[in-house]
Amino acid sequence: MNRRTFHFRHFLLLSMLLACASTGCVRRRMNIRTNPPGAVVYVDDQELGVTPVSSSYVHYGTREIRLEKDGYESVSQLHTFKAPWYEYPVIEFFSENVWPWEIRDTRDLDFQMTPRRIVPPEELRARAEQLRTNAQAGYITPMNTPPNPSVNVAPQYQPQPQLAPPVMRPETLPEGGFALPPPVMAQ
Repeated sequence: MNRRTFHFRHFLLLSMLLACASTGCVRRRMNIRTNPPGAVVYVDDQELGVTPVSSSYVHYGTREIRLEKDGYESVSQLHTFKAPWYEYPVIEFFSENVWPWEIRDTRDLDFQMTPRRIVPPEELRARAEQLRTNAQAGYITPMNTPPNPSVNVAPQYQPQPQLAPPVMRPETLPEGGFALPPPVMAQ
C-alpha cells in the first residue's frame, strides 16, 4: 500500500467521523398565543401551559388544540401540521442524520378569544318553564351535549322568551324531542 492511498483512506475515515459527529437535526416547535393572553392550553388533552406558550413536538399530523379562560368562550380546534419538503420519506433521512446544521421548523398559532355571553335571567326562566311544561306533558327534551364533528347533529334548541306558557303539542317540541308512550297499567 503506498503512502498516497494510506493518506486518502485516513482522510476519508476522518471526514466520515467528522460528518457523523457534527450531524444536525430538525427542531420542531409550536408557539401558541391568544388575545387576550392567559388561557390554559391543552394539546391532545394534555395540559401544555398558559398562553403565550411554546412546546416542541416530534411528529407532524393533526392535533386537537383546546383553549380555556375564565369569562371567555372555550376554543377547540383541530390543527394540521403538514410536513415540509425536507421531511418527506428518503429526504428525511438526510435532513435528520446527514445534514451538518440544525434545521428549525417553528409554527405560530394565534387565537382570538370571545367573551362569554351572559344569558339574561328572563331568557333563562323562560327556558326553564318551557322544559318544565314539556316534562309535565310527557315530552322528552334532549340534553345539550358538545357537538361531535364526526356525527351529523341537528342544531340545538334555542327557545324564544314568551310571556304566556305555550300550549304543548308535538309540533312545539324542540328538534330531536319526542313524546313518551302512555304508561302501561299493571293488572
